[in-house]
Amino acid sequence: MTYDIGIGRCMELGDDTVVVRLESVMVQRLSPGYPWQRPGTTTLRLKRDLCSTSRPPQPEQEVFIDRAALARKSMGALDLAGNGKTISVDLRALLDNLNPQPSAGPQPKGGARKGGAR
Repeated sequence: MTYDIGIGRCMELGDDTVVVRLESVMVQRLSPGYPWQRPGTTTLRLKRDLCSTSRPPQPEQEVFIDRAALARKSMGALDLAGNGKTISVDLRALLDNLNPQPSAGPQPKGGARKGGAR
């Protein structure tokens, strides 16, 4: 099954790379146990070819990663404190405990009225 995963807002868009300001849940997946306390400081630099082809990255918009692209080993550079010091991380960690739920499907239209017919 393939689907896209939103990870945060696009901060910088290069020819081959994307810099994303990460959502807190993504920071915890990439660096479990890190005492992350300031929202909006952690960034991730990754290869642009990991991004969704149906929803390509756009400046200041949500960045979507293709799940199938993360299934193989892909590395990124994580800047936890936003100070330019990065650590190398395996992006497959973004898939941990990620089990998408099937869509609810079409809902019936009309239906019986409560309280009986009038």
